Amino acid sequence: MILGMTTQNPNTACMCGSYSYEVPVHEDVSGDKVWQLKVTGCTATTQRRFAAGHDAKLKSLIIQAGAGGHQVRRIERDTVVAKDAVRVAADLGWEDLVRDAIARGSS
Repeated sequence: MILGMTTQNPNTACMCGSYSYEVPVHEDVSGDKVWQLKVTGCTATTQRRFAAGHDAKLKSLIIQAGAGGHQVRRIERDTVVAKDAVRVAADLGWEDLVRDAIARGSS
């Protein structure tokens, strides 16, 4: 008799690494806009949505973007979705927390 075998979920990329926002730096003499990319810097893998503590890392990034009035971008394969920071937070179940932190101007 074979007993039930358990299989673990394979590790996948931590979800926080797929989010970013851009901050305008300047416009050069030819009219090209130069931006600074803000990311979590995460390269972790996990069996869950987030590596340990990386939900807080993503919340901080979203709050910083929202406080600066920047849209948050999520990259999934070859698709990029840009949204207001509070809408991104709402998708993740953090709307009230992020809205309050943006209003206070803190992360």
